Amino acid sequence: MVKRKNNRIADELDKLNDNETTAVLDYISEILQTRKPKSHEPVNPDELIRSLSDAYENKRARQVFEWERVRRQNVPRTI
Repeated sequence: MVKRKNNRIADELDKLNDNETTAVLDYISEILQTRKPKSHEPVNPDELIRSLSDAYENKRARQVFEWERVRRQNVPRTI
């Protein structure tokens, strides 16, 4: 399928004169320049985990967990 499309494009370009071919190539170049570049850098899981651990909600949750742990240790056991 891809080869067939590439052959059709090549056949159509062969039918054009030099000026038309240059215009088509300029048009393609303009389209490619206006595209947003795709980020090829994968998100590092360590950076994601670090950013989540630094989030305010997670800091508060760790603080509450620590308070609960200390509270449970200080509650007298009745057995």
